[in-house]
Amino acid sequence: MMFRQFFFALLLAGSVKGQSDYNPLRSVAVNQPYLLDALEMLRYGNPEGAIKHIRNAPEQTARSFEAEFLLGTAYRVQGKISEAIEAFSRASRYESMSLPAHFERGNCYLIKKTFNLAVFDYDRVLLLDSTFVPAYNNRAYARIRNYGENGMPLQQLRFARKDMEKALHFSGKEASQGFEYYFNLGLLDLYLSEYETAIVSFNKAVLSEERVAKLYYYRGAAHFLARFYDKAREDFEAAELLGFVSEQTPEFLNVLGLIRKHEEETGQILGKK
Repeated sequence: MMFRQFFFALLLAGSVKGQSDYNPLRSVAVNQPYLLDALEMLRYGNPEGAIKHIRNAPEQTARSFEAEFLLGTAYRVQGKISEAIEAFSRASRYESMSLPAHFERGNCYLIKKTFNLAVFDYDRVLLLDSTFVPAYNNRAYARIRNYGENGMPLQQLRFARKDMEKALHFSGKEASQGFEYYFNLGLLDLYLSEYETAIVSFNKAVLSEERVAKLYYYRGAAHFLARFYDKAREDFEAAELLGFVSEQTPEFLNVLGLIRKHEEETGQILGKK
């Protein structure tokens, strides 16, 4: 249990959110001069100017889906997340089928750690477009962060894993390109006690990035818990060589040393080969 708690603590510290070509400023068609100016202000890093510009716009321009969406984006950039949520909510009332409005509001809920509402918005996004990879990424992350706050936490992690699989599928990435996807799948498998499945995921991650120290540490943990002790020892040593040393590493290596000593003294093989 100690090992499982430790793995999960580190899993939360990581990011399940993947990269994509999605850009909120390119997701809204703007043709009014006032809003075009506000859009340029956002692009050049002036969210405060964009907010003032929209607030001073003519009534018809200031109250529209585009205006509210740009306001929400500007507030989010400023770190005013509650104001951003309100603006994206107003935008979604103008266009209830707007994927960007629901996605951006979900991201704001994610920042506020209101994970159940984030999941709700990502659900809406995926109803609108079942191939939208960023929503799968972020819904998986929200489900993982919501672990323990739900009546069926392990089921939430299984749902998160399915989201990661779909993100990988729709992104079209091969093992040689999908380090973050496969690494996170491995972490989920590790916590779900699917150790040999975790090893497969970590092996695919290695095909993409060979010199990520923490990857060898977690694959070592999976090897250890699956009783591939020789491979676990190799992974922990590789992780140390690359500069990743966890406070759990000495404990793992101590146990592996005792196992090796027992095998040498008795001839009895304790692990798998």
